Amino acid sequence: QALAGRPFISSLPYNPQMRWLSFLVVAVAAGAKQGVCLLQSPAFLHREIAHKTALTPGDTASVAHAWVAFQGAANATRREVDRLGLPMEMPFDSKKAGISTETALCGVTAVVGVVVAAVAWCEWGKLPKHQGTLSRDSGRLYLLDNVKWFAQLLVIYGHLLGMLNIWDTTTWLYEDQDFIVAVKDALEVVLNPLFCVISGVLSQGAPTEGRLKRFVQFLVIPTIMVVYVVRPLCSGIFRDRPMDKAIQKMLSPDITPTYFSTDCPWYLFALVLWRASVYLFWSQMRTEVAFVIMIGASCAAGYVGGVNADQWGGGWGATFGYLPYFAAGYVMPFGALAERIQKPGVWVSVGVAAGVWIYAFYVVPAVFGFSLPDGHGNYVCCDSGREMVLPGNLTSLDVSFYWIRRLAQFMVNMPAVVAVIFLVLPRDETPITYMGAYTLFSYIFHSHIGFQLWRPALLQALGVGVVDNFALHVLIILAHIPFCLAVMAVLTSSYWRVLWSWAISPEWLSVIFIPASPKPAGKPAGVPPP
Repeated sequence: QALAGRPFISSLPYNPQMRWLSFLVVAVAAGAKQGVCLLQSPAFLHREIAHKTALTPGDTASVAHAWVAFQGAANATRREVDRLGLPMEMPFDSKKAGISTETALCGVTAVVGVVVAAVAWCEWGKLPKHQGTLSRDSGRLYLLDNVKWFAQLLVIYGHLLGMLNIWDTTTWLYEDQDFIVAVKDALEVVLNPLFCVISGVLSQGAPTEGRLKRFVQFLVIPTIMVVYVVRPLCSGIFRDRPMDKAIQKMLSPDITPTYFSTDCPWYLFALVLWRASVYLFWSQMRTEVAFVIMIGASCAAGYVGGVNADQWGGGWGATFGYLPYFAAGYVMPFGALAERIQKPGVWVSVGVAAGVWIYAFYVVPAVFGFSLPDGHGNYVCCDSGREMVLPGNLTSLDVSFYWIRRLAQFMVNMPAVVAVIFLVLPRDETPITYMGAYTLFSYIFHSHIGFQLWRPALLQALGVGVVDNFALHVLIILAHIPFCLAVMAVLTSSYWRVLWSWAISPEWLSVIFIPASPKPAGKPAGVPPP
């Protein structure tokens, strides 16, 4: 029916026992239709890009070298290149045929993942409605706040590892780039997916009047303030940029969409679009249909932009790249799962955490000996683009089915994310649970305070020299975890929030909004609905 263009979605059964089958049929039908379109599309199979560059299979030349190599290499019309003269399509080797083993492995992983997701959906449908027994007076779950501060800690630590690979491999992490990259890649299995999943969980529910006002007041306006006020101020306060230039930048802002999407922190940009799309579209659909459409949109968006540098990162690429994880959180019965899955003991949680690390650090790289698509951009972005796409290692069918790799990446990461949420992190309030409510402050300022002020001063005080012992390198890398936690503690403290809440959490804007209508009185507690 999907291939024939007949209406199918409206005929989905509501029987909870058959809902998993509906999900699976929709996914298979949509994938089959897209596959047929790709196989028949001359845009993928017949408008080949002449591979006349010096890059060879396996070449991991820098991005800049790749761009230079592609300059003038496309034997195509003006319609097929962008404003920089770069190809608008993913290149492939016209002399190769068939499907590579990497694509086949990702296809098997995706199929297995779809089956597991269908079974999980069937089981989720049997869960009772969440009764709120884990809520505290403010209505927030302690588990949600614990997930948020832990995800933010991973973000700061991941950013710091990227800096270590640049700054410290000539001193106390001498020539140990490979180990730093391996640790960072293992963290990426959970790092950004965890934040995006919890963002989807917090976006569940109908777009009420109060939620729409909070969306504008505490997300849209702070995002604009960050781009046009906070970041220019930080460049003058915490960096060497003259303050007069920072003020001039605030007074003469660049309001073009391109500037906003690239200068805005990608997570804020993506979260605004994700939550707006929930209020406009996804909340009006059946959750299983919304989930499949979001997955399909992410897979298709990876082809957009070609080799254009403007499309590699920034807000738009990450919005679609990490959309599957937001979709997973949006359809996840978080409260019901938290009630059904009992929190294990401390030592069991430690064992699960160790198992997740072994899975991310050893199992995933051993099974997938190649880079999977990065969520920060399109399919030409980052390691997978440099290793697989730009050198022309792909066949035409590999390019047509490259979206399967993004789907496989999603299926590989989600088990680790779910295990961390429900089996590792605490459910009760801890001394640092409060940080979860103020992660936006640490997200915005951690680079300025932690990386540009504190850490250089600390290294200068320690008098760091050359260290070439691997065991010491491991200890040094681990020692940065409490450093990152200290940065979070300062940036989420009441003292720091007082300084910047006018922009990050603008309560003062409440005076311009009409108060939300009071909720109608409901039935007394304990009275079942009719």
